Amino acid sequence: MNIFKIAVTGSAGSGKSIVCRRFYEKGLVVLDCDVIARQVVEPGEKGFKDIVDLFGETVVLKDGRLDRARLREIIVYDDDMRKKMEDILHPRILEEMIFQMAHADYTGRKKAVAVEVPLLFETGMERYFDLTIAVIADFPELIDRISSRDKVMEKDARKMLELQMSQEHKSARADYVIKNTGTLPELFDSVDNIFEKIQKEFLTT
Repeated sequence: MNIFKIAVTGSAGSGKSIVCRRFYEKGLVVLDCDVIARQVVEPGEKGFKDIVDLFGETVVLKDGRLDRARLREIIVYDDDMRKKMEDILHPRILEEMIFQMAHADYTGRKKAVAVEVPLLFETGMERYFDLTIAVIADFPELIDRISSRDKVMEKDARKMLELQMSQEHKSARADYVIKNTGTLPELFDSVDNIFEKIQKEFLTT
C-alpha cells in the first residue's frame, strides 16, 4: 500500500496536536511521536531499562513507570544527560514510527498519515516523509501554553524552547507553515486549505 506521509512539527505549545486532530477529522490516520516515545520506555521495554540504567532508580515512580517530570527537570539543564537520553530514545522512536506508519489501519481512511514529530528537523526524520508542515505561534503564547500544560515555571518553559530549533528555522525548512495566532476556526481553515491541496495533488486516483 502506497501511503502518503505528512510530518507535523513545531515548537512545544505551538498547536501540533490540534492540527493533527483536524487532519484526523478530514480522514487521515494520525500518529504522535510523543505517544511513541512513551511506548518505547514502558516497563518491560529495553528502552525503560536503558533509561533507568542511565539516570538511576530516582526516575522511577512508585507505580513502576518513569517519572517524566523528574526526567524533564534533569535534561533541561544537563546537556550531557539529555544527549545520552536522546541517543537511547531516538533510534527506538524512529523504528517504531516507521512500523506504525506501515501497519496502521487505513480501512475507511485516506491513504495518508499525519505524524506529530516535535523534533523532526533536529533528528533528520524529515527524510521519511513526503511533506512537512511547521506549526508556529507567538512566543509569549508558547510560554503560557507550556507553563500551563506542563505545570512548570516560565523560566523552565523558556529553557525548553531554547533547546529546540527556532520557529524561524523550522518554517524555512518546512513545505508548509501554519500560523496558530488566531481563533480555532481560523486554524482549522489553514489546515483545511493544506488538506485540499494535498488531496488534489497526491490523494486523487
